[in-house]
Amino acid sequence: YPKGGRLFFFSILGALASLIPSASLAMCLDMLSVGKQNAPHVVSVLELPFAVLCLCGGFSLAAVAAVSVLTRRSAGRELSAGSLCEGLDQMPVGICCSMQDGFPRLVNDTMQRISNDAFGVGVFDAALLERRFAERSFEPGCEVDDRDGIVFLRLPDGSVRHFVRGNIAVGGREIIETIAYDVTDSYNDMLEEEKRNEHLAQVNRTIREYDRGMDRIVREKEVLAAKIWLHGELGQCLLSIEGYLNGDNSREAVTNELSRTVSLLRSNTAPEHSEDRMSALFEAADVVGVKINIDGEFPTRNRDIIEIAIHECLTNTIKHAGGHTLDVKILQTDGAVTVELTNDGEPPRGPIEETGGLKDLRAMVERRGGEMLVEHKPRFLLKLRLC
Repeated sequence: YPKGGRLFFFSILGALASLIPSASLAMCLDMLSVGKQNAPHVVSVLELPFAVLCLCGGFSLAAVAAVSVLTRRSAGRELSAGSLCEGLDQMPVGICCSMQDGFPRLVNDTMQRISNDAFGVGVFDAALLERRFAERSFEPGCEVDDRDGIVFLRLPDGSVRHFVRGNIAVGGREIIETIAYDVTDSYNDMLEEEKRNEHLAQVNRTIREYDRGMDRIVREKEVLAAKIWLHGELGQCLLSIEGYLNGDNSREAVTNELSRTVSLLRSNTAPEHSEDRMSALFEAADVVGVKINIDGEFPTRNRDIIEIAIHECLTNTIKHAGGHTLDVKILQTDGAVTVELTNDGEPPRGPIEETGGLKDLRAMVERRGGEMLVEHKPRFLLKLRLC
C-alpha cells in the first residue's frame, strides 16, 4: 500500500479490534438491565475464554501503536508550517518580516532575544523599533559603532550584530525583511587589525622622529668637529708664534703656518684625520720645546678623539703648566680604550673649569658613548674611556 493507505488500513483495523470488548461489555450491561430471562445469554458472553479477550486487547494495542508510529514518521518526513517555524527559531541570525505599517508577520526567537537585549522589549511593532534604532535609543550595555553608514551593535552579552533591511514581494504585497547577522568574530578581527595598524603607524612615527633626531645629532656633531678643528688650528698657530718669540722658530715658518690656516678657513673644510695630523702635532711640540711620549698603540676607532685630546693637552701644557713633557698612555682591554694624558708642569691651583677645547672634547666623547675625567691633584690628568 502507499504510505497513506497503510495508515488508513491500520486505523480501521485498530478501531474494529477495539470494538470487540467494548461491544461485549455494552451487551452485558444491556442484558442485565432487561431482566433475568436473558441472564443465561449474558453469562455466556462474560464466560468467553480469557485468552480470546487478551488476544483482542493486544491486537487493538498493536494497531494503535502502528498508527502512532506511522503518524510520527509522516510528520518527520513532511515539511509543515510548524517545522518551518521551528527551523527559523534555531537559526543564529535574527529574522523579522513585517508589513509596511510595522505589523510583524514572522519573527524568529533569535530576533526576539536581540530586540529584548537592545530595546528592552520584543518585536511587536517593527516600525517603532526601527525608529529607536535610527535614534540610537538602546538599552544600557549596548555599544554602537558607525563606520561610514555601516552600523555594528554590540549587545550586553558581547555579541556583535549587523542589521540589513530590504523589501521582498510576497503575494503581491511588499514585505519588509530585517536580518540581524552575527558578525562577532569578523568584527573582533577587524578591531585587532586596526590595533596592529595603529601600532605600526606609531612605530613608523617613532622611526621618523628618530631619523630627524639623528639628522640633528649629525649636524651638531659636524659643528662640534668644525669647532674642535678650528680651535686646534688656531692653537697650532699660537704655538708657532710663541716659538718664534722665544727664538725657536723662524719668521718664514710662522708665516707659512698662518698662511696654511687662513687658506683652510677660507675653504670651509677641515682636513681628514690621518698620520699627517700626528706628525704636525709632533712638529709643533718640537718647536715649542715639548716632548710627546706615547705609550701604546692608537686604536682604529676614535683615533680622531685621541688626537684632539693630545692637541688640547699640548696647548695647556705650554699655556698653563709651563711643562716640557706630555705623557700619553693608551691601554686597550675588552674592546674599550683608556687614554691617560699628564704633563710635568706645575699642578693646577684648583679644580679645572672645562671651557673651550675641554668642553668641546667632553661633548664629543659623550656623543660616542665614552667617559671623560679631569683631575687637578696631585697633578693634571685627563682620562678618557672610549668604547
